[in-house]
Amino acid sequence: MFHRRLSLVLTLGILVLDFFTKRWVLADIDAFRQGIPLVDGLLRFTYVRNAGAAFGIFEGARWPFVTVSVLAVIGLGYLLLRHPLGIRRTVAYSMILAGAAGNLVDRIFYDGLVIDFVEMGWRGHLFPVYNVADMGVSLGAALLIVDMLLDRGEDDEEVSVEPAPEVAED
Repeated sequence: MFHRRLSLVLTLGILVLDFFTKRWVLADIDAFRQGIPLVDGLLRFTYVRNAGAAFGIFEGARWPFVTVSVLAVIGLGYLLLRHPLGIRRTVAYSMILAGAAGNLVDRIFYDGLVIDFVEMGWRGHLFPVYNVADMGVSLGAALLIVDMLLDRGEDDEEVSVEPAPEVAED
């Protein structure tokens, strides 16, 4: 029961944060188009509409993204509700679910375009602009990989098997 509550709180928390940050960007779109520096050379808010997947790849493939997102939301929702999962896996799936759902809302209601606004750079190199939903997917995927590696490590440990005691025959 705890894992279901955790999943619900985390998923809704990321979804709500994603929704309201995107509405904030749209409410002050002119300022975001010009860019709002936060940490000079490292972090700024800027308005971008992304028609592709992460980092703008596969631009313009709206319906395949909608289909994959719907399947991800349904599949992850099913896993979270119907299968017992460890805490790391619950958190990872919840974050990915929230991110997929957040960007799915944009793809459906904004002509296939996702609102991105967080821009980071380092020493003149800019990273692709992203949003809260993207953070959920990325951090959830990273946690899922860590969880799988830790599970694999536990499975790889040698198990010592002692021979069964001999039974005396009468």
